[in-house]
Amino acid sequence: LGRTFGWRECPSVTEELDTRSPQPKRLIHFARWASDLKTVHRCCTSATRDCSTCKDGAAHMSWIMVNKRAHIRTTRDLQNWIEVYEMFAKLYRLIPW
Repeated sequence: LGRTFGWRECPSVTEELDTRSPQPKRLIHFARWASDLKTVHRCCTSATRDCSTCKDGAAHMSWIMVNKRAHIRTTRDLQNWIEVYEMFAKLYRLIPW
């Protein structure tokens, strides 16, 4: 991909709190809701975390998913991308196990 995962690249930042310019590719209308279902947080980990050390698997998977063309250079890359997409969909029960 030629870019490292971090603040400039993360697609899992609550859209209404995201002031980055230019905006990265993202999950459509992503929002990280607090347990009160009224408050939104910056992301799924914290408001102050250094994004370069983020270990949020969903954020990394969604980064791969929304940057499909940049991640796919070979047949094996396509297979890996499909596996990541399927793993994400199963993890969040978008498709059955």
